[in-house]
Amino acid sequence: MNTYKTALKQMGILMAMLFMLTGCTQQKQATAAAAAGEKVEPIRVTAYSAKSELFMEYDPPVVGEKTGFLIHLTRLSDFKPVTEGGLKLVFTPAAGEPETFTLPAPTRKGIYKVEATLGKPGKYSLELITDGNGFGDKISVSEVLVMNKGEKPTAGQAAKGGAIAYLKEQQWVVDFMVTQPVKKDLGSFVNATGELVPVSNAEATVAAPLSGIISTTRQLPFIGKKVAKGEVVALIDPPVRPDGGIGQLGAAFAEAKNRVALAQKEYDRAKRLHEAKIAPLKRVEEAELSLSSARSALDPLEKAMGSVKGEGSGKIAVRAPISGTVVEVTAGAGKGVEAGQPILRIVNTGTLWLKANIPANEIGSTGKSLNATFTVAGLTDEFKPTRLVSVGDMLDPQTRTLPVLFEVPNQSGRLKVGLFANVAIRTGSVAGALALPKDALIEDEGRSFVFIQSSGEAFDRQEVKIGVEDGGFVQISGGLKGDERIATRGAYYVKQAESAAKGGADQGHGH
Repeated sequence: MNTYKTALKQMGILMAMLFMLTGCTQQKQATAAAAAGEKVEPIRVTAYSAKSELFMEYDPPVVGEKTGFLIHLTRLSDFKPVTEGGLKLVFTPAAGEPETFTLPAPTRKGIYKVEATLGKPGKYSLELITDGNGFGDKISVSEVLVMNKGEKPTAGQAAKGGAIAYLKEQQWVVDFMVTQPVKKDLGSFVNATGELVPVSNAEATVAAPLSGIISTTRQLPFIGKKVAKGEVVALIDPPVRPDGGIGQLGAAFAEAKNRVALAQKEYDRAKRLHEAKIAPLKRVEEAELSLSSARSALDPLEKAMGSVKGEGSGKIAVRAPISGTVVEVTAGAGKGVEAGQPILRIVNTGTLWLKANIPANEIGSTGKSLNATFTVAGLTDEFKPTRLVSVGDMLDPQTRTLPVLFEVPNQSGRLKVGLFANVAIRTGSVAGALALPKDALIEDEGRSFVFIQSSGEAFDRQEVKIGVEDGGFVQISGGLKGDERIATRGAYYVKQAESAAKGGADQGHGH
């Protein structure tokens, strides 16, 4: 039984090999038959004017016979089809009168079909003249070769296309454009992460100067409310016990004030006696030290009195030390507070700091004069700090980055404290760089590619080396000469066409 199964298996293999050999032979025969037949590859021409792209297909013209010209016209301004207006084809032979053929309007958007019969063999130059509404143009084609009857096209007369077919009808219906690389001055940058933080002296926590209860007679400011410096933001009812509140603060302030007055008198008297050579210098120094000590004790009490300034009924008025926006409220009406306990936090956001974290391996390239721009999520604008505040001297041990502070104006209030930012710090410039829009680049396995238009409906993939990136443009440091036409918008669609071709999808032209 096993021998029988083995024989059947071997026979199956032989039949499969015979089928494959037969298929290959038939394929070769079909190819030879097509080569010997009369089917001729159409000629494809791609030409440009300042305003238009022409892609034209036609069979090799034979003298005295009709030749169909399939013409695609694309506006270079937006890479969309020419949709209206007539077209005139002027064929000019090397000797003799020109022959003109006209079509009043496109057969359909972007496409003109013209049948022309040329009376003489030889080389013609061709001009295509459009007269569309607001879009007149003239495109020149250097050579159209008209053959005698029975003459065969010379090898290479039909222009070869690229490896990737992407038809005009596909290009016109998507956001697509082909342009040439440009020469631009580009800046080189170090990219870093950052965060918007308050300026150090533009943030203040308002605390209870004395123990008491947050009064219910005045509403505390809500988060987001703007307050002015000196504005009353809270009232505190003095505690029931007599040893606290505004009364004790006032008594302590009056006592400290009297001590300063007495110390000042003693200092003045010691100074006069010393000048009269009655008292030693040591007495003057002791009096001066006592005066300084008394003033030190008075200063905080004086500031406290200035900030609380008791309101009617003996309530303690708590005032905002700075102008800004209330960003946090930690107490509530009717709740008891101890001296020094936070009530609310105020931040002045008219100016912010951008704290950028520069990677350790990029410190050497940033230099001393740091010029930066940044973007934040949710806002489309690019922002620019007004000045460099400081550069840190120590790396963050966790992130291995160096903190750098920039000052950022924010009078509009659009930027918010705590927002994360993408920061670009300029490190230099490249003059006259060959550049393409960033959208033209396709990343594949860590390498960069572009799609070069080899003819109107054909593209080739080309690997390129890239350099600095600035303002949406990328430097091309290798892989291009500079005169190519590149899919700079919609390159992804060409990549899809490439994948479809590899998968065996039909890319034939249908008109």
